[in-house]
Amino acid sequence: MHEAIAVMRIFFGVVFFSNGLAKFVPGIAHLPGGYFLIDSQGAKSIIQHNAAHHPVQLYHDLVFNVFVPNWNFFGPLVGLSEMTAGLLLIFGLASALGALIAAGLSLHIQFSDATGPWLYEYAVEWVPLLCLVFMRSGSVWGLDGVIARSNPRWRRAFGGSLVESRALAGPG
Repeated sequence: MHEAIAVMRIFFGVVFFSNGLAKFVPGIAHLPGGYFLIDSQGAKSIIQHNAAHHPVQLYHDLVFNVFVPNWNFFGPLVGLSEMTAGLLLIFGLASALGALIAAGLSLHIQFSDATGPWLYEYAVEWVPLLCLVFMRSGSVWGLDGVIARSNPRWRRAFGGSLVESRALAGPG
């Protein structure tokens, strides 16, 4: 069970890291087979489309008066946030923080698409990410577990009872 949680953590890490990297290296956004990652221009287009008829006027104004005119700042900030969340999840280092950042990014997209037709499209991302926040997902195949096992003072923050029970159970 714990290994499956680690696989989910690493998968989400790859998703967020690769999409964040595409904001800085747009050439990697178009993959063979017609697949693509969301580059900076794609992210800008998505937020403009989603906010165009948003029911919350304050959000509409924020997007069109702050985010879009300053996309040279906010575009890389989105990419950096995605890459940070991705790396934290991939390495299982402060994995709860990485999952929280990723969930926040996904929740923002859910909110921005308030008039979209698919109720659960974005929840497929943010629900498991919020679960990862509380699952101590970095304790297996992650640096959180290494830190927790190496320093008892950090055990509660990085590994909690999962690391202690795995240590008592022994290898295997």
